[in-house]
Amino acid sequence: MKKLISGIPMLLLTLPVLAADDEAVAVAPRIEADPTGLILFALVFVGLIGGYAYVIWKSGQKSKDAGK
Repeated sequence: MKKLISGIPMLLLTLPVLAADDEAVAVAPRIEADPTGLILFALVFVGLIGGYAYVIWKSGQKSKDAGK
């Protein structure tokens, strides 16, 4: 408990420094990105989800066939 109480003033002393640092950060210009990467990622992502669903569906059918 003593460590927590002694750490609070140290934290409060650093807050003005952290607040002043935000003003010094320059805003970077926005870069227009090509949407090809996003489209490719979306296609691969949806394809992987579909493949996973297919594998789960087929393994469910195998377990039903083995039970007969």
